[in-house]
Amino acid sequence: MKKIVYFLFSFAITGILSSCSDPVENPTQTEDLLVINAVARLISPANNKEIEFSENMQLNLLFEWEKATANNGITPKYEIKFFGENGSASNPAYTVETTKNSAYITYNLLNEIAAKAGISTGSTGVLCWAVQAYHEATKVMSKETFRLVIKRPFAQEDIAKLFLTGRGSEFGENLSDAMGFTKISDAEFVIYSKLTAGQPFKFTNNIEGSNIRSFSVKDGKLVEDGSEAQVTKSGVYSIRVNFSSGSVVMKEVTDISLFYAIRSRAMKLEYEGRGIWKDVCLISFSKESWGDEKRYKFKMTEGGVDKFLEKSDGGSFSMKESVITNQGDQLWNGVWGYADNLKDRWVEVSVDMSKYSHDFKVTTEDFSAAGSSWANIANQSSSDFVVGYWNTSKKHFNNSLTGTVNPYDYWPEAHALDVVIDAYLRTNDSKYQQVIYDFYEGVKAKNGGTFKNAYYDDMAWHGLAHLRAFEATNDSRYENSARDLWNWILEGWDNVNGGIKWNTDANSTPGVPSTGPATIIAVRRWVKYGNTETNGGLNDLDWAKKMYEWMREKRHDPATGAVYDDFANKSGAWTYNTGTFLGAAMELYDVTGENHYLEDAIRTADWTLENLSVKAENNRILSDWAEQQDHDVNLFKGIFIRYFARLAMHPDLPPDKKETFRKFIEYNAKALITYASATTDSNILIYNYGWYFKPHDSFLRGQISGCMLIEAAALLEKEGFL
Repeated sequence: MKKIVYFLFSFAITGILSSCSDPVENPTQTEDLLVINAVARLISPANNKEIEFSENMQLNLLFEWEKATANNGITPKYEIKFFGENGSASNPAYTVETTKNSAYITYNLLNEIAAKAGISTGSTGVLCWAVQAYHEATKVMSKETFRLVIKRPFAQEDIAKLFLTGRGSEFGENLSDAMGFTKISDAEFVIYSKLTAGQPFKFTNNIEGSNIRSFSVKDGKLVEDGSEAQVTKSGVYSIRVNFSSGSVVMKEVTDISLFYAIRSRAMKLEYEGRGIWKDVCLISFSKESWGDEKRYKFKMTEGGVDKFLEKSDGGSFSMKESVITNQGDQLWNGVWGYADNLKDRWVEVSVDMSKYSHDFKVTTEDFSAAGSSWANIANQSSSDFVVGYWNTSKKHFNNSLTGTVNPYDYWPEAHALDVVIDAYLRTNDSKYQQVIYDFYEGVKAKNGGTFKNAYYDDMAWHGLAHLRAFEATNDSRYENSARDLWNWILEGWDNVNGGIKWNTDANSTPGVPSTGPATIIAVRRWVKYGNTETNGGLNDLDWAKKMYEWMREKRHDPATGAVYDDFANKSGAWTYNTGTFLGAAMELYDVTGENHYLEDAIRTADWTLENLSVKAENNRILSDWAEQQDHDVNLFKGIFIRYFARLAMHPDLPPDKKETFRKFIEYNAKALITYASATTDSNILIYNYGWYFKPHDSFLRGQISGCMLIEAAALLEKEGFL
């Protein structure tokens, strides 16, 4: 900083400014006296220019004026005189010397000058400036004086700490309970905390003593005017305060999740308070060609922007934020690796954003939250499902709790109907009967005025559900639609390759997704209609055997019980295929008594429990590897459970298998209720697509699977198995 220079006058100088508006006169010229003509015009910065200091305090501001002239061949030098609005150029707060008619002054220095002129930190004031031309002791002030309107930042050295307090904060008005911000640089502070809409909050530099300063935020700017701030929406917010720029940036944090990189699976954590997110998740390692896959990071949604919380490259914190621009490219950056002792354990996962750190703590499995009555849980589960998803005006199911409609959700509608039928058969509640009745016209209209569809597997799911609806309610419309659907499904039989094709396309190939449920339909129709119903010269039982044998030969491994979409792709094994295969085997066993069908069903069930699941502390939890937010795969587990539960209750099942299967269903249901469910603000019970961690949102397919599992547990309880 340059020293202020004062000169002794050897003679009187007229026109010294006494305020911003004082006039200046030219001196009288005498023959032998050095005469300097005053600067006639100031050029920049413009008069009354408003200046707000940015985060980059090294920016320069150009000061420029017209040249002064002098006699005797003299070139004057200059002094820029800075003073307050009520001050005087004759007694400046600061002087800058230059030999040119211009000078660059940094914002940082200008901030210091404003302070000397009496403008306090965080406030707005006027800084005046004039230019004095001089040579030795001869000095003349400029004819003009300009004003700068300065908004000063808060001085970094003034604030060593910062706290959040007030009724609108999660800490209340007692200052001793306030939470401290995390200091991330000399001038920057950040805090993550819950705020309540319509209630005041503020920031303080201290929580004890008499020298406590209070700050608020207005229009994204930090102010020190005694006011308090409010938010219009309750939620958890990140609050970033920058004293250098005087800015406050607030963004709602709607999610922090443990992110298992190999599966892109985000396991939601719940906000606990004081900047900490926490929940219990099952840590399961994926088996890959190189061994156990352990890599993870965290994912955060802040202000609608997705970020990774990942390993820091260094510095004060172990974790840093990275905005996700391309998840695939960024997936493996900054990952940590799970410790070996976490494998297959229930673990309390915590993220502390006040320290930018995280922690894992192995915990004891606790299913006490599941309660003791599956009937009671099922009552809430299926009732909430109808309340949350049933479109009362359109008479079909929505895709989400917010009312979004997926026009292609034809096949999930059938499984949603199955859940309602389950609830109706269990409770005999007329509200479910009304939904079954209304569903017929509503879903028919949604599908274009017909139940016919280009996909044979989709029609098969409806064929099963419509036959059940007819048997549950004796509504003849469903008997007719079930018959129509059956006839359309049989049109999909591939006379060359066998099996029911996927869709009506000429190049479509047959598969288990369509042939499995079609086989179950065939047996059930045989039981109901016998030889009175034939198609292509075959009765329904003939069709069932023909379809089953095709699946067993072309898509089933008799040595293991595995069922594949394609033998060439062993990764194409899904719970809904094993579910309908074992379901078809049990249907055929019941009508033929041939033991190989029961053996097939048991073998496939055993393979599914071992291979299409994740290992937990005391059992396994059903899981398809590609499960993800709002995806078809999320419905597969519920389909398996529907037919697996029938197998688990079968009187001919060996006692050891009956106990194993019973415990598996009960364990999955308890895990779902304890760790993978949540209650929304509207008091609706929702389920996650994965049955061992909390849901982010609720979508139709995942919700149906959860409801199917709970209804299956209630059925086993009713029949004395639980």
